[in-house]
Amino acid sequence: MKKNIKYLVRLVIGSILTILLIMLLCNYFVRSNSEGRLYTDIDSIPKYEVGLLLGTTPQTRVGRRANQFFKNRIDAAEYLYKAGKIKSILISGDENSLDGINEVECMKDSLVARGIPKNAFILDGKGFRTLDAVVRATNVYDAHSYVVISQKFHCERAIYLAEHLGLDVHDLIGFNAADATSNMAFLTYIREYFARVKVFIDIFTGKESRSRENTDTESASDVAKPYTTREEKGNLIIYTPNASSR
Repeated sequence: MKKNIKYLVRLVIGSILTILLIMLLCNYFVRSNSEGRLYTDIDSIPKYEVGLLLGTTPQTRVGRRANQFFKNRIDAAEYLYKAGKIKSILISGDENSLDGINEVECMKDSLVARGIPKNAFILDGKGFRTLDAVVRATNVYDAHSYVVISQKFHCERAIYLAEHLGLDVHDLIGFNAADATSNMAFLTYIREYFARVKVFIDIFTGKESRSRENTDTESASDVAKPYTTREEKGNLIIYTPNASSR
C-alpha cells in the first residue's frame, strides 16, 4: 500500500514538473522569436503600411468592468497612426464576442472618436482567435508585412504564429500597448502560458483558421447595426445586443 502511494506521489510530482517544463520551453521559444522586434518608443519604430490591431472587448468578462487591455490597445493604435507610423489599421476581432459585443466595431468607433478617419480602417470581424487574425490578415487581406498592435505577450504570440504557420509574411514587428494593472489582469497573464502551449499544438497539428472565406460580403458595421445598441462612455464606444436579438 505504501509503495503504491509513493509511486502515485512520484507520478503526480513528475507530471507537474513535466507540464511546467513544457510551459517554460514554449514561453521561451515564443518570447525569443520576436526579440529585438517589439517597440514601445513611438519614435524608434519604422514606418509600415498596415497595423494589425488585435481585438478584445471593452468590458471584462468578469464583473463587466472597463477593460484596460482594450483601452491601452486603442491608445497604442492612436499613437501609431497619428505619428504617421502606419497608414491603415486592420482591426481583427470577434464580431459576436462577449454577450454579442462586436469587438471590431467597438475598436473602430473608439478610434474614430479620437480623430482617426473612417477610411483608415480595414475591418475583419472573423478574427475569432489570434491564429484566425494572422491567417486572415495575409490570406484574405493581403497583408504580408505589418505591425502587430497589442500587449507585449500578445504581440509575441501573434508574430510567432504568423511566422510558423507557413504564411507568406516577412519583417513582422510589434508595438506594445501598455499592460493592464487591474487586480483581475493576472488571470490573463496566467492564461497566456497555456495559450503558448496551444500555439505549438496548433502548429504541429496543422490547425486551420475557423473562417476560410476569401471575402466578407458584409462589413462589421453592417452586421452590428440591426442587432446591437451603441453606447458612448467617454471616448470609448461599446456595442451591446438589443433584447429582441437575444
